[in-house]
Amino acid sequence: MMITCLDIETTYQKDDAFSYSGKNQLVSVGFKTHTGKEDYLWFYHKEREPTNNAKQILQDLLHNTKILIGHNIKFDLGWLYCCGFTYDNTVYDTMVVEYILSRGVKRPISLEESCKRRKVTQKKSHLIEGHMKSGVNMDDIPHKLVEEYGRGDVICTYDLAMKQMEVLEMDINEFSKNN
Repeated sequence: MMITCLDIETTYQKDDAFSYSGKNQLVSVGFKTHTGKEDYLWFYHKEREPTNNAKQILQDLLHNTKILIGHNIKFDLGWLYCCGFTYDNTVYDTMVVEYILSRGVKRPISLEESCKRRKVTQKKSHLIEGHMKSGVNMDDIPHKLVEEYGRGDVICTYDLAMKQMEVLEMDINEFSKNN
């Protein structure tokens, strides 16, 4: 049984926003497992070659994962499905859990705000914020910044999930047995 936290980065064209085809591309996928394995896979970036066997590595990971953790995981899974990947086990969405923990109180449930509220590892938004505000796409941002940012999102999402389970008085191992 493997628990995996995953985050993807994509390009974003205003006239093709949120589209899994057309002008947008899957740039990279970062992940961390509960056993401590971490990696960052490249699919499309103007400065960097794709990771050797990235598709097979990611599909093997998904095949062996029993619980997939992500913040707004429907976005990541939608992209992965449209790129030909498959996953049919349990998902744990930290955004949905933040919404539930808010108990009707309207407050931001972004990854950044959720991590601040739960006092866990913070997002590294500052790394790419200027680029994003200028309309620069992920595949044009220096790949070292994209990777540091992406790896940071994986770590803070994983930490957020663990903190949420603590708040909910859930044990990740018990959760995995029941799902």
